[in-house]
Amino acid sequence: MPSTPIRALARCGPGRLNEIETWQRNISSSSAILGRTSREGVQIKGSGNRFAAHGGKMKIAILVGTRPEIIKMAPVIRECRKRKIDYFIIHSKQHYSEKLDAIFFSELDLPAPKYNLNVGSGGHANQTGRILIELEPILVSEQPSILLVQGDTNTVVAGALAAHKLHIKVGHIEAGLRSFDQTMPEESNRIIADHISDYLFAVTDLQVDQLKREGLPDSKIFKVGNTIVDALLSHRSQAEKTSQILCALNLQKKGYYLLTSHRAANVDDPNALIEIIRLIARIPGKVYWPIHYRTQKVLKEAKIDLPSNLIWTEPVGYSDFVKLLSNCIAVVTDSGGVQEEACILGVPCVTIRDRTERPETVDVGANVLVHRDAGAMLEALNRPIAPWENPFGDGHTAERILDIVTEHEVRPVLQTLDTVCVVGLGYMGLPTSLLLANAGVKVAGVDLNEKKVNEISSGHCPFEEKDIPELLAATLKTGNFKALTKPVAADVFVVAVPTPHESKKCDLSYVISAVNSLLPVLNDGNLLIIESTIKPNTCQDVVLPILKSKNLNVEVAHCPERALPGNTLHEIVHNDRIIGATSPEAAQRAARLYSVFAKGTIHRTNLVTAECAKLMENTFRDVNIALANEFSLIADKFGFSISAAIQLANRHPRVNILQPGIGVGGHCIAIDPWFLTEDVDGDLTLIRTARELNDAMPKHTAERIQNKIAPSVRKIGILGVSYKPDVDDARESPALEIARLLSREYEVRCHDPFVKDRDLKLFPIDKVDGWADVLVILSNHKVYASQRFESPLLSFDKLIDAGAPRWLRAPGLADTDYFPTESRHADHDQYPAAKDVQESS
Repeated sequence: MPSTPIRALARCGPGRLNEIETWQRNISSSSAILGRTSREGVQIKGSGNRFAAHGGKMKIAILVGTRPEIIKMAPVIRECRKRKIDYFIIHSKQHYSEKLDAIFFSELDLPAPKYNLNVGSGGHANQTGRILIELEPILVSEQPSILLVQGDTNTVVAGALAAHKLHIKVGHIEAGLRSFDQTMPEESNRIIADHISDYLFAVTDLQVDQLKREGLPDSKIFKVGNTIVDALLSHRSQAEKTSQILCALNLQKKGYYLLTSHRAANVDDPNALIEIIRLIARIPGKVYWPIHYRTQKVLKEAKIDLPSNLIWTEPVGYSDFVKLLSNCIAVVTDSGGVQEEACILGVPCVTIRDRTERPETVDVGANVLVHRDAGAMLEALNRPIAPWENPFGDGHTAERILDIVTEHEVRPVLQTLDTVCVVGLGYMGLPTSLLLANAGVKVAGVDLNEKKVNEISSGHCPFEEKDIPELLAATLKTGNFKALTKPVAADVFVVAVPTPHESKKCDLSYVISAVNSLLPVLNDGNLLIIESTIKPNTCQDVVLPILKSKNLNVEVAHCPERALPGNTLHEIVHNDRIIGATSPEAAQRAARLYSVFAKGTIHRTNLVTAECAKLMENTFRDVNIALANEFSLIADKFGFSISAAIQLANRHPRVNILQPGIGVGGHCIAIDPWFLTEDVDGDLTLIRTARELNDAMPKHTAERIQNKIAPSVRKIGILGVSYKPDVDDARESPALEIARLLSREYEVRCHDPFVKDRDLKLFPIDKVDGWADVLVILSNHKVYASQRFESPLLSFDKLIDAGAPRWLRAPGLADTDYFPTESRHADHDQYPAAKDVQESS
């Protein structure tokens, strides 16, 4: 004799028992594929503490996508608010109706979602994929303690997958529901969500037993009831008082039947929909049907006539629906949620499906399954009704759910990964540290500059870079990151310090100093990763000997940074990464670490190949920039427009000439070619010649400026000294060299709204504009485009002067000459080429 749950499930359809038992065996055998009994590292303890990974503070993400999910999550949201738990709402807007969704949020007294994914309707793959794509960066940014999902929609399975892959806990409300109908997409969603969730909130013993049969551990399963009971009990009296829907539709209490049908199998197929219409015509009395927009479209396209006893409207709000359901004779539906609600409210239900994931409604006598059989439907509607007890809970489900997630300490999965110590909290070291920590890794960030460490610890980013201040603030709240002045013991060490060049050579002094500072805390089995840009064989000839001198069994990897200032965070996450290492195992270990935040492909190789690949990337760009600059010198000689010529030449399908400029700046392109050729035989001259040509461009530019201005000019204002627009980085900036050269014969003042280098003497804009006889824009920050200048203006990138002609002629400039703006740009690191070129350092 099968157990009670099996007998109940057998009522899902005649002759289904063998099929169900086979289905259960298949589920049990496939649990390893779906996630087995638990993810490695998950431990649930009844310790009474909050999530340790979040510094003692719980943050809950609540994902909804459809109106039933909004209704059933409402009690959880209100309970979060009551307990003052940090939470936020994400709305996928699956099958979104602006009017109705807004009504539901308003009627249920819910705050607006913090995030809207705007997925809309579409195929299953389209919806699920779009939700995954839109949701993942939100979860990465917010790092909630847990994501709560409810039900069986595409929103639920996509949300569970996204969180699971990011090692964020998942709580599935209404876990364990099964219809045993594999043709229903909702069934797949339920199974997948259950097998990758960390908390399985079951409604009744039926779901608890089902989850156990599928091999899921007791420690994950909690019988809590159904939040729809909470929602109905709290909202029913309000609906009775406020809703005017019966009056508006001229319906009398217990004088009509209610129909709801939205399942694809019933309404997307015109033939099935015609059967539904015939069912309605057989019902003896008025039938009210709030028709979903999708169904309206099918009715219209198939030209299906509606019976005379049918009253229909567009979908209604929650208060109106509760009043309609509470006061009807009976409800005919294909909705699992409506089956529950009718059962709770004591309203007889007839389900036009042959199976149900709510067999409790059948067990207590509240519901009869008839598929689309008119005779069976009429018999069910006319059946004698005996009172039944609500099997779905007592209205305190949301309280139980929050008691469980807040009173059970969950050890974060990622604590089984390595702890990390990053040396160098500059342009690359700090964002790398924050991304690791925000993904759950324990990170100590080290910098010798005590002021910088204090600034970071107080939540202030020490340099200008998009999105990093927000990431810093969010990461500090997790408790996973600390800024220090001395290294501490860890599993993995990352060196991200600068390698400035002196006399055109790679200066490894900072790298050597950083490695030496780690020796007191390094232990056998640690991994040392060098992110700094270094010359070939540095790891083999410099780093490894230091470690061996102390008899340390530490493997080394090189993972060069590849990011463009101004877009650093996005590029660190999305660009491909190269990892070279002393062994395949070390490369794999480093790749596993970076994969917690990196979305680009991680390529593994040996040490010297990784070292050279980074240098070759920037050398390639430098050589091609030199070619463009030499073309511009030729254009000067022959008097043609270099911009026009490049545009025409690039019409050739295999030609992609870059744009010339005033020089090459930044910490990569202007330096890396020297690192690559430092130990190379002198007979190889192309790279060195290109570098020398680019280094000479500031001198050429200064001479051109002198040729363009009138002899009376004595004061020159330089606008923009960073090596590219809209960043605060002035390293290797050609603008500084131009200013230095001009200062030999002119008084020069420089302004830059971003650069904060105290070693540079910069002036406020009001001390430059008006003071200068002429202004020269060398780094064209966007803020300059919106300003009106008192002094005449010369721009190498874009003329900025109200009403200025294409070629600028103004007092202070020689009126017999002009400077073609197309031929010069403020810097090479951001010049647009005629074809798309991915810029990275």
